[in-house]
Amino acid sequence: MGIAWLVIVAAEMLVGSTGIGYFVWNEWNNLSLSHVIFAVLVIGVVGMLLDLIFASVQKKVTYVE
Repeated sequence: MGIAWLVIVAAEMLVGSTGIGYFVWNEWNNLSLSHVIFAVLVIGVVGMLLDLIFASVQKKVTYVE
């Protein structure tokens, strides 16, 4: 899931006109580093939440007594 999240953000940077990847690229080009740092933190938090959610689902699905 982490790799997929990174690929989505990277694809938005290259060809997207919306999304967080596009936002990071656009703000970087506008030299708004505070917005870039905020967006990178959001990307990290979302990635961590996705990892926790999928780990929890995996534990419930593969529970062995």
